[in-house]
Amino acid sequence: MTDRVRKGRRSADPRQADFLALLDLPGAALLPAPIPASTLPGGLDFAQRMRQLLNDAIKAGPFADRETLAEAVSIPAGRTITKAMIDSWTGASRPHHFPADMVPAFCAALGNSILLQGLAEAAGCTVAEGWQVQQARLDRLRLFIQYARGEQRRIVAGLPLFRQGGAR
Repeated sequence: MTDRVRKGRRSADPRQADFLALLDLPGAALLPAPIPASTLPGGLDFAQRMRQLLNDAIKAGPFADRETLAEAVSIPAGRTITKAMIDSWTGASRPHHFPADMVPAFCAALGNSILLQGLAEAAGCTVAEGWQVQQARLDRLRLFIQYARGEQRRIVAGLPLFRQGGAR
């Protein structure tokens, strides 16, 4: 006669992996939690912040002067960009606004995502760069493998052949 399994509330199996603990893998905090977008009146008046982001991205880029930057941005943009245009987009007292269709070309030419990340943060989002996405995939696979190994051990331990004392 076999023992019947009691139905109802059971305590957690100590051999079972704690799923939430598995989420604390190295690299799990690579992507910061986004800050919600401002809902205050004028909280997203972004003209000055956009100029600051552009200037920060340019400073972090590899170009010594804006003429070289203009040439480098013209290639991915598919149109001529001049130093004067860049100056008009970045100057604090200039009335010209940076065109949104230039964001990808600037990020590609500068080799950084400072501008795109700043825009995403203002909208309450975050940007994951290619290496961060790859790291997240690796972490997800590592989590799956750990879970699968624990499940494998649980199943093997339940087989009669592997129980302590042999088969019954």
